[in-house]
Formats: sequence, C-alpha cells, structure tokens
Amino acid sequence: MSRGTRVGRIARGALLAAAAIVAIFVLIGQLSAVLPVGWWSPVLSVPAVQTPLLISAIMRDMVGSWNVVLTALAVGVGVFALRRGGRRRLPVAVSAMSGTALLLVLITTTVQVFSVHDATGQWFAFSPATPGSSVGRGPDKTVTYATLGGEQLRADLYLPKTSSAAPLVVSIHGGGFIGGNRGPTPYLSWLADNGYAVLDVDYRLATATSHTWNTADADVACAMTWATVHASEYRWDLDKVATFGGSAGGNLAVNVAYKIEAGTLTPSCGTAAQLPRVKAVIASYPVVDMTASVGDNAFGEQVGDWYVGGTPARYPQRYEAIDSANQITPAAPPTLLLQGGRDHLVFADHTKAFADRLTAAGITCRYVELPFLEHAYDSSSVNIGTKATRALMLPWLQKYVEGG
Repeated sequence: MSRGTRVGRIARGALLAAAAIVAIFVLIGQLSAVLPVGWWSPVLSVPAVQTPLLISAIMRDMVGSWNVVLTALAVGVGVFALRRGGRRRLPVAVSAMSGTALLLVLITTTVQVFSVHDATGQWFAFSPATPGSSVGRGPDKTVTYATLGGEQLRADLYLPKTSSAAPLVVSIHGGGFIGGNRGPTPYLSWLADNGYAVLDVDYRLATATSHTWNTADADVACAMTWATVHASEYRWDLDKVATFGGSAGGNLAVNVAYKIEAGTLTPSCGTAAQLPRVKAVIASYPVVDMTASVGDNAFGEQVGDWYVGGTPARYPQRYEAIDSANQITPAAPPTLLLQGGRDHLVFADHTKAFADRLTAAGITCRYVELPFLEHAYDSSSVNIGTKATRALMLPWLQKYVEGG
C-alpha cells in the first residue's frame, strides 16, 4: 500500500469518525426534543443522566438551524464512504444515524418556524445566523447597590442613548437560586438599543447551609430601592418599570412584581415606600411551582434542599411563600410567560398551569410555548427561541409599560 493510499484511508476514517460523533450528538438532541418529557421522568432523578441530557439539548438549541447543516454533512460523509467501498459496517451506521437525525431536524425546525410565526407574526427561517455565541455587549456601568450579610451585591447598568427619561427593566438572572450571575445576555444591550434602561442585579445565593428562600426577592427589591434613589442621575422613568428573568430569575421576576403590587414585599435595604410600581412582567421558563419542581428531577431536589432547606413535606409554609400562584392578587401586573416545550428541568405543564391560574383570576397574561426547546434555550445564542422572545417582549413592554 502506497503512502498516499494510507494517508487517504486515514483521512477518510477520521472524517467518518467525526461524522459519527455529529450524528450521535444531533440524534440524541433530537430524540430529547421529540419524545415527551414524561417519557424521561424515570431517569431524570439520576444526575448522571439528567446532566448530559440537559447539556446536549441546550447545545442543540444553541446551534439551532445549523443542526441541519451538520447532519447533512454527516450524511454526505457516510454516503461518500459507502461509495468508496471497503468496510461497510461503520459507513452504513453513520448514514443511518445521520439520515434519521436529518429527518428529525427538518421536522422540528419546520414546526418551530411555523409555530414562532403564529406567535409573533414574523418569519425566522434560519437561526442563529452564525453558530457561535452572540450575547451582546457588556454593561455601561457596574455599581454596588448594597452590602448584606457581609456580601457586596452589584448591578450592571445598560443605559440607552436617549434624551428623555427611559423606562426601566429590572433583569434577574437564573441559576436555580444556587448559582448563576448577572452578565451579558442576548437581551440586555438589545433592550438598551431599543430605548429601555436595564438594571441587571445580583441577589444572595443559597448554599447547603444558607437557605435564601426568604431573602432573594427582598434583595431584588433592595436593588429597586437603590434605583429609586438614583433615578434622576441615570434618567430612569420609574413610572414605567418591568421585571424580567429566566428560570429562578423568572420566579423572582413574578414574585417581586406581584408582592410589590400587593404591598407585601419588604426590601432587604431601603424601605417599601421606595419601591417603584411594576407595570409588567416577562418570565422565561420560570420556576413558578417550586413545590412540584423539586420532585421532578435531580437538580430540582438539590435546589429544594439548598434554597428552601428541605422538602415541601417538611417546610410547607416556605414553599407556599415562594410558589408564584400564591402571590396572585387582583393587583398582579400583566405577565408574559415563555416556555420551552421540551424543558427537562422546569416542566412546561407547571408554567401552563400557572398561566391558567392567572387567566382564571382575571390577570392579563399570555403563555407562549416554543416547541421542542429545552430549558435556557436562549442563554447564549440568538436562535429562534431568542428571536421569538425578543419579538414578543418588545410589544409587551410598549403596550403595558409605556402605554399602560
């Protein structure tokens, strides 16, 4: 065998191996998208299963429409290897896996495009435009808004270029109340570019020994009293305020707004009289039903232990204090809820049930379920989920914050 033949065989083998990895990755991601969440429930309580499932699904959503390109290339490599002859078992397997993955990707992508069009009136045929991250620029300024329990709490400011006082969006990060941090997302600088000031806030996180179920919303409220004190300095219109967050941040966005409007929230600094009224809420895949979520999967159990201190059976009153349905009053502001239909961390059924409770209570609410998308579908990529959220967010703010 000549050296050229040997090199060619090695190159073809490497390509085939790469195509196999792509096919397996995409196929697993697509199976987690198309199979009902309930089918996975028996294994979601096993961290060794839930963690890789979530990672693969989040990466799938981040890559978005590029899954079509990846699987088409894998199909091409498999077919090419078959036509070259030689050992056929691996090329056949790669062709079969990648072909199945490509079919599923085409189905799920098509359904997503049409569903998002139904929800937003806009077509997003290929997203993201590039397969890399696109989270926007960093903040214009970072401030320390309080020191609580010996911990400095900071907030990032995103300031629009406008001569008039700007509406303020209070952004609250996710992370299961035990992790995560403030920082650039696909929304913050984008909101500033569209005329909205953003206050992206810290709050004290829970640990195995420090349970912050009764301080997290108070810390967010503390940041809002700081905003009141500094509103004239930064030209914020505190008659036009919204809260926004995802996952744990979605829970806090809802609970903080509802408690402020009900007059039941005491901030961890400043006074309740300094809290601005909240005109609207936007929450993505929010943990609105902690009582149910802690039993759904392994991560939920850890959140319950750290954030609340134990199970709902042991601390029913603590769970009552953080479950969002218990915060509903006639004063609750208009609420936009966005949810991935294949969320294996915060189940869509819980968010939909909360939306139904709001509707039954006469609260203005819109629930939008984005098919086949996982938890945190919009965390680091301007994919179809991010674009749908932006397309729904802006009219909601314009109607209920600026026009409300």
